[in-house]
Amino acid sequence: MIRYGLHLSISSKEGVAGAVREAELLGLSAFQIFAKNPRTWKTRPLSPAQIERFRARRENLGAIPAVIHASYLVNLGASGELWDKSVFSLAEDLMKAQALGVEHVVVHPGSGDAERVREGALKARELAALGKNGPRLLLENTAGGGGELGSDLHGLARIIEGTPLQVCFDTCHAFAAGYRIHEDPAGVLSTLEEGIGLERVPVIHLNDSQHAFASHKDLHANLLEGHIGPALAEFVTDARLSNKVVILETPRSAQEDAHNLRVLREWLGE
Repeated sequence: MIRYGLHLSISSKEGVAGAVREAELLGLSAFQIFAKNPRTWKTRPLSPAQIERFRARRENLGAIPAVIHASYLVNLGASGELWDKSVFSLAEDLMKAQALGVEHVVVHPGSGDAERVREGALKARELAALGKNGPRLLLENTAGGGGELGSDLHGLARIIEGTPLQVCFDTCHAFAAGYRIHEDPAGVLSTLEEGIGLERVPVIHLNDSQHAFASHKDLHANLLEGHIGPALAEFVTDARLSNKVVILETPRSAQEDAHNLRVLREWLGE
């Protein structure tokens, strides 16, 4: 059974616990959050009270799956001070995920050297001292603009080979990188299955694209309002994705949330 939800805000006075309340109000069966401001290196620890409220509220919802998205500033392919800051920032998100009981942490690989991405991701896991049942670290495929790593699924497979690292697959990014999901969604899923292995892809970011095919531009659109269009219905209802966590990172307003959730629920037959 697919679990689905939105990327929710933690900007209310309740912080991370407020996101769980919003997930309940929207009737979601999964959700994604940032654990801190994604556009600054500054951070603050989670208080024991915040952690307790988050865990309690989520338990009341049946412990629905949750995802933390790492900072946009992280570049695991960099060198020098930027690499160090990226590794420590990612390690902090992994530690917060472990404290909150969140199952997945998603990060963009960045640009630069693929071997540095692999080294940085594994170093972050080591610094976070993850327990046996700790959060899984997922590298997200990218649109490929500005020298981004991860736009080629086979390249992403080489980065995670022989490691506990996994993958988050973003439909908008794949389309922007040149995968014909708008014409052959089943074929793109087969490429993902053969190149990565679907058992290593627990989370799907289901987004339409504001930019054209192979644009290498990452700008998400509401479902049925972008260049991928109805092919996303065939993609998300493929039986091979029946046990995945599906997160919408579509534009947000009350009207847009209602539209995107209605469309997805229709596709899923709810």
